[in-house]
Amino acid sequence: MGDAHRQLHRFVEERAGDTYRTMFYYTADDWETIYVRDDVATDHLRDTVPEIIERTREARALVREEDYETLGETTATTEVHESGVIIHFPEEDHRGVLVSLDPDAARQLTGFVSHCVTILHSPTASAFKARPTPD
Repeated sequence: MGDAHRQLHRFVEERAGDTYRTMFYYTADDWETIYVRDDVATDHLRDTVPEIIERTREARALVREEDYETLGETTATTEVHESGVIIHFPEEDHRGVLVSLDPDAARQLTGFVSHCVTILHSPTASAFKARPTPD
């Protein structure tokens, strides 16, 4: 873990406050815990992290820079879960950082995603579907 990772930890701690859940740093063949909030520090998390890190190492961007240059390089990916948000910051040489926050930390994003999910699962969702245009 380098200075940049310590600075990132301090920044997330300062900005996210009590919503900051975890931070892990990984390399191609190892990983380390940077931060785990007390209520999240369970045996289950400890047992699950190695598998999560392994899947993260294998993760590929949905859109690669070479596929669609207009978007540019992937700087982070985000997963929104019911009880947390996970942000992955990939780095060169199969290294990176995983940060987990409570949903409140990303209120606008989680609200947006929740609304989209509601639309997708709504019985009236057909009203939002694209309709073919007449020729």
